[in-house]
Amino acid sequence: MAIPLRGSWPQPMPIIIQWLQDKAGIKASAEVPENLRANLPAVIVSPAPGGTTADGFTRGRAVDIDIFAADWTSMDATIRKVETALSQLQGDGNRYGYVDSSTLTSFSEVSHSMPDVRRCTATITLANRPMTSSGTRSESSDSITKLK
Repeated sequence: MAIPLRGSWPQPMPIIIQWLQDKAGIKASAEVPENLRANLPAVIVSPAPGGTTADGFTRGRAVDIDIFAADWTSMDATIRKVETALSQLQGDGNRYGYVDSSTLTSFSEVSHSMPDVRRCTATITLANRPMTSSGTRSESSDSITKLK
């Protein structure tokens, strides 16, 4: 017998943007600022290819995290803050959704059009279940958890 689906899967980008603000004081964005050099370091999130559907109910959504920095010292410090904050996300959430589990790849350098600005990218995959409009996981989940 199929389990009825109630609610919809939360969008991962708002979860990550808010989480980085709350836990690391990082003002991440879904768009590259117009004057990137004046806003370094910058953390940009965007949809990534991939993801999973493990049991037909829990869905993994992939998001790229790009960090732009003026030098390696600033890049390293920002990477550490992002990794530390995101390592605490699984089993938690915010008003945008709850995350059952997450996986984060290592950051690696990516070439781009500004040679005097460093860019590193990693991909995080968030596994979550549908949320109801009341901000809880779907009643079909193992347990109903209110968001913070």
